[in-house]
Amino acid sequence: MAYFHPIHAHSARRSLGLLAIGLAGLIALWWVPTPPGVAGLAHYLPLHMALETLAIVAAVLVFAVAWLTPERSTAVGMRILACCFLGVAVLDFSHMLSYQGMPDFVTPSSPEKAIDFWFAARLLAATGMLLAALLPWRGCRGVTPGLVLLAVGAYVGLAHALFLLRPEWAPRTFIAGEGLTAFKVGVEIALTLAFAASAAVLAWRMRKPCAFDAPALLGAAGWMALSELFFTMYADVTDVYNLAGHLYKIGAHYLLFRALVVDGIRAPYAALERSRTELAENSSRLTDEHRRLESILAGTRAGTWEWNVQTGETIFNARWAEMLGYRLEELEPISIDTWRRFAHPDDLADSDAAIHRHLRGETPYYEHESRMRHRAGHWIRVQDRGALRTLTDKGEPEWMFGTHIDVSDRHRAEQERGEALNRLRQLSDSVPGVLFECRVEADGRMVFPYVGRQVDELIGCRAEDVVDDATAFYARLHPDDRAQVIEEVRRAKDALQDWSASFRVLHPVHGERRIRGEARCQAQPDGAGEWFGYLQDETEAHRNQEWLRLSARVFDASQEGILVTDAEVRIVDANPAMEALTGYARDALLGRNPSVLRSGRHDAAFFAAMYTKLQHDGRWQGEMWNRHRSGEIYVVKVSISTVRDESGRIEHYVAVFTDISKLMAQRDHFSSLANFDALTGLPNRRLLEDRLHQAVGNARRGKHLVVCMLDLDGFKAVNDSAGHAEGDRLLIELAQRMQHILRAGETLARLGGDEFVLLLVDGDFRPALERVLEVARAPVALCGGGFARVTASIGASAYRHGVEDGAQLLREADHALYRAKRAGRSRWVMFAPEDAAGSETPPA
Repeated sequence: MAYFHPIHAHSARRSLGLLAIGLAGLIALWWVPTPPGVAGLAHYLPLHMALETLAIVAAVLVFAVAWLTPERSTAVGMRILACCFLGVAVLDFSHMLSYQGMPDFVTPSSPEKAIDFWFAARLLAATGMLLAALLPWRGCRGVTPGLVLLAVGAYVGLAHALFLLRPEWAPRTFIAGEGLTAFKVGVEIALTLAFAASAAVLAWRMRKPCAFDAPALLGAAGWMALSELFFTMYADVTDVYNLAGHLYKIGAHYLLFRALVVDGIRAPYAALERSRTELAENSSRLTDEHRRLESILAGTRAGTWEWNVQTGETIFNARWAEMLGYRLEELEPISIDTWRRFAHPDDLADSDAAIHRHLRGETPYYEHESRMRHRAGHWIRVQDRGALRTLTDKGEPEWMFGTHIDVSDRHRAEQERGEALNRLRQLSDSVPGVLFECRVEADGRMVFPYVGRQVDELIGCRAEDVVDDATAFYARLHPDDRAQVIEEVRRAKDALQDWSASFRVLHPVHGERRIRGEARCQAQPDGAGEWFGYLQDETEAHRNQEWLRLSARVFDASQEGILVTDAEVRIVDANPAMEALTGYARDALLGRNPSVLRSGRHDAAFFAAMYTKLQHDGRWQGEMWNRHRSGEIYVVKVSISTVRDESGRIEHYVAVFTDISKLMAQRDHFSSLANFDALTGLPNRRLLEDRLHQAVGNARRGKHLVVCMLDLDGFKAVNDSAGHAEGDRLLIELAQRMQHILRAGETLARLGGDEFVLLLVDGDFRPALERVLEVARAPVALCGGGFARVTASIGASAYRHGVEDGAQLLREADHALYRAKRAGRSRWVMFAPEDAAGSETPPA
């Protein structure tokens, strides 16, 4: 039944079943030999009268149902079909009176006379069915029931005049002793095709919702077609095929009557009953909403107002007067002037301007913060909000509704906070270094709720860039020191202890700097920690220490390669560490230019910039790729300083080489750790954001994308009962299971705790979600010998036109996850845009 629209599927199945039964009966009578003695049925005339009477009554009922149904609820197609079948009833009556054996009806009764009226009735029925199937069912310009009925009456009258007054004009249809003529059989086949065409058109229209009972009409048209086939088969007007044709015709009339009763009578009354039920439900819901609104207003202690813009009539609630120190009855008579009397004169102009902007449609609502005189004489701050809700018959603004909320305490708190922040800023700007407040969130993310503005000069990142995320701060750390700083922050967070560190930063303007940081830890009630401290530049002091160390250890004690050149950049000395680092003996280096160590990976511009900095600053630091004497390439950290004589001229260049090949590998390793979850090895939030950004870009180019939020149901109970170690084991096992069933190109990431995100790129994502739910339900063996069982709830959001970014899909998936939780958990729910409003915090 996938061909038909779901609204017709059930009825279509029933109608096709009836057609199958009718077709089976036709085939049975066709193939099964007729028993002897039933070629002509005895006493067939009374049976024929009974059958035709039933068919006539059904046809008249079809007309009566459609004609008596109120015109405003009657379809034009129904009226056309009903008028045609009124004519069919009259012609069938004449057919019955003309049947062989009946008294003479104007002219002698005969098989041909009865067949002529039969043809006229069947042609009218086929025409009515075709028109009902082809014309628009609801409305057809220029077609009125009266005109249709008049046309049918003319047709019926013309048929009677022809067959009663000029029967010799009609072609021969039946010859006694020989049976049906070829003309008669051909007409019956044409009628069969006409009814079959009606059924085909109705089946085609059932692919979409129809405003009528199309399946029942389809069944009626099909049975009419089968009936006509029987009338091509009989050899005697009283044989079993003639009887079967009449029975099928009665069945077709019944199906037609049922279709019109359902469409014209039963459906409207069912719709009326549904409307009554919906009205009762809406009334109950409105009462609940009114009660809820009153509770909300009482809970928020908001003053409400209603204002007629045209008349000035104003209604306040008791809380409005209470905010000003009055009882409502003390302020009567109440109008808009009551508000203006208490409002501060300096605020009225701005308030009026905001109201007029809203009334002109420039703003979606009116909002203004005003001062109002309290009964005690002081001014209170009021947040005034409202919106226009009704218009006059002329389209002019009429009633506005809104609230007044006392925000005096909030305003005072904001003022005090602003003054405190201003004092703190002045203090921070006056001390050397940078004062800061640092917080490490539960997910390990570091933020700076406050940091002095000098951080730009000291570190090279703006204060506003690190308020919500310290990524910009970490980006300025020297690559060799970044891992150390991250580890020290982690230890301070885990132990809630003070933090102290010395590290280097790469300032975008000033180059490498040495920074000293100290912070005192203050534990918070939620178990997190906050650190308050300072950052200070110790570059100069550290440089002096390096020189002292160089002087003390000189060459032989140094673990770093040291190379000394003269002013013309000729090597004059090298220590043993330099020999080991380069593979060249000291004697092989003396007198040569350091270019002998070059790997070819740095161009001339690199060395030109290095020597320019040496000339300008007297020092240069950086990473350099050199080539070992054996041909192997390695990475060194190079610090070059100039040594000048008393007159300021350069005497020597001293270069310190540190092999950082392993550190580079460690840096790459820590970079990988920054992108993957330490427990499960899945992509973490940072890598997820990058992959989500790429997936959204691909979706905008036509690819599929479904973002899913997954939360484990019952995980907290496992953690509480079995311990965090077993909880971690559960997370690792489920992560491996889910990762195993995903396809290539799909991403499973862990946000933290038992929260995961799935990025599915296959068009049919449902099997993947069902597999995830299945593996989540499977028990996980614990170390103690028991098993842990959890389930998963999934919220999904598919990319569609108008989605702004991946963050929106995550929010929508999170909302759908909440719905999955509310719906009973262990299931997935797809986000629908109309469900976005009214979201709440999902259950754990």
